[in-house]
Amino acid sequence: MPKKIEDNHYIFGFAHAGFYKDIKFPALIETTSDEFKSNSDYIEVLGERIDKKIYYPAFLERSSEIVTGNIITVINGIELLQRPSKFADYIINLREKYGYSKLIYLQGVSDPYLIPVLVYMGINIFDDIYIRVESLDGIKYSMTGKSRVDYDPLKDNIVFVKSMLESLFDSIRDGTLREVVEKIQISSLALELLRIMDEKYYKNMENIFPTITPYIKANSIESLTRPDIVRYRNNIENYEKPAGRNIALILPCSAKKPYSLSKTHQKIIQKISKFRKYLHELIVTSPVGLVPRELENSYPARFYDIPVIGLWYEDEKLMMKNLLKNYLKKNQYDYIIGYYPDDLNFISDILPENSTVINGRVTDDSNLDRLYIELEKITKTSETRGNVFNDYISVLKYQFGGWIYDYVKNLKLVNNFHQDMLVNNGKVYFVFNQQSGKFTITKNSAPFFLNANKFIVSIEDFKPTSYVYSMGINNATDDIKPYDEVVLVHNNEIRGVGTALMPSSAMINLNEGMAVKVRG
Repeated sequence: MPKKIEDNHYIFGFAHAGFYKDIKFPALIETTSDEFKSNSDYIEVLGERIDKKIYYPAFLERSSEIVTGNIITVINGIELLQRPSKFADYIINLREKYGYSKLIYLQGVSDPYLIPVLVYMGINIFDDIYIRVESLDGIKYSMTGKSRVDYDPLKDNIVFVKSMLESLFDSIRDGTLREVVEKIQISSLALELLRIMDEKYYKNMENIFPTITPYIKANSIESLTRPDIVRYRNNIENYEKPAGRNIALILPCSAKKPYSLSKTHQKIIQKISKFRKYLHELIVTSPVGLVPRELENSYPARFYDIPVIGLWYEDEKLMMKNLLKNYLKKNQYDYIIGYYPDDLNFISDILPENSTVINGRVTDDSNLDRLYIELEKITKTSETRGNVFNDYISVLKYQFGGWIYDYVKNLKLVNNFHQDMLVNNGKVYFVFNQQSGKFTITKNSAPFFLNANKFIVSIEDFKPTSYVYSMGINNATDDIKPYDEVVLVHNNEIRGVGTALMPSSAMINLNEGMAVKVRG
């Protein structure tokens, strides 16, 4: 789980929080404050002047931006939002064109139930014009929506919106912005924009979305299309099972994570312990779809929480079936055994014909006995078996890519100080972090990444300690996402290793903010 880091700039996907001229953003600018000035010729927002003009339909149709200093002003926001897909096109194109170095000011739009998704899309500054109009009409905001009152609720509404923006700042800093956006579903337009982002701009968002967040609260159907969840499922479709594990055992999930510590899985494991060296255990679940046992400590498998009631949405069923089907096309097994309750029966029809399925309560002794007998029968003829080293090889390929195999295939597995490490000739190359389910790079494995030009951050000529700030970065490979392992390099000389705190595009684009946490 990422630790909270105190900084003046934070990135979460396209969202950017920080400070500009001592103003904390995402920000609400009150039109009666010193941050907003207006006369007959121009308006001034945070010291940046925007000339007043009449903008004709041809200009608005092109959705041309007005750039003044470090602020991009989006006029006609209300009109643009009437066509949500075009609005999303425009905002994402702005963010990708100008990067994170400029702030986007969306003029005239400050509906509090739209603000979370707008911040998620990359908007930084709002004004209070919309709030003033609604307040004059007696509309008051609360966490449950809008209501009509018989007084002017402007002050209350301003406080409400500022409080929401404060929470959004915190969620960008803490890595929980997606949960906030999914939770606030009062506005149907906000939900529409989120779905457009997930469907149309998945790849854009996935390229910059963190590789780990503190948790995933999968309480709505929108969790199925989170960029990190979809990324995981795509990776599983291309996942290569560990060598030697040629019997697949398909199991249900559990509320407790990792699954192997749950009472249900503990009882199953205890019963089949003598056969586990032959098995590749696969857990079927939503929203992640399918979790090989060796990835149960990794993100997102260990970090999600979902109501477990034995009922699935049709979208979930289709997702799980398709993912398992595609996975089994890539990974061949000598035998497949399905051991799951009746609510997962819908996956049975995509299993190969020679598969064995045992349905019912998975903790019932009679069912466990049937599983034991089946495993005893098929393992008698099994000539191969798996081991932890090969499991870790699959984890490494999942984490870094298939290119890593040639560099790690001859390493050895040892356990020192209760930590699994991959070593060779007394040198430690990788250390497995049980809490995150990831391997950390060491100075001995750093040359692998430099040779492959993977996860490389090129820095100025200095010795990095504690943190590397974006102003000290010259370049970064485009495979880097927040919380990836990275190697710090100057002129092809390795200067250190650490953990990325922002995507590579932000490292290159920004002149402020912590970019890499250096490991000593």
